[in-house]
Amino acid sequence: MNLKNDDGEAAAAFYDKRRKWLDFICTMDALSDRAFRVGYWLAKRMNGHDQCCWYGMKEIAKRLSMSEDKVLRAVAELEGEGVLIVVREHRKSNSYFIRLPFE
Repeated sequence: MNLKNDDGEAAAAFYDKRRKWLDFICTMDALSDRAFRVGYWLAKRMNGHDQCCWYGMKEIAKRLSMSEDKVLRAVAELEGEGVLIVVREHRKSNSYFIRLPFE
């Protein structure tokens, strides 16, 4: 995780990486539409400072009008394809990080 420096270079690099990531997952044939939708939603809520987001499954499901089970399967699919890193902590919301598999 790169924290933003005084010039905002790390944040700008992250937003460029996020754009490339969104373009990449959009073209993945193996990725379901549901997984793309969840991945897109998560990525658009990541900021350049901590470069992650930490929404709970219930909140993601509510915002996307999906069941928690569908969100869970979509996140598992993104993880399985190697494009999303999920940090799980007991009794806390997960933290989500994008990963370009070709970096």
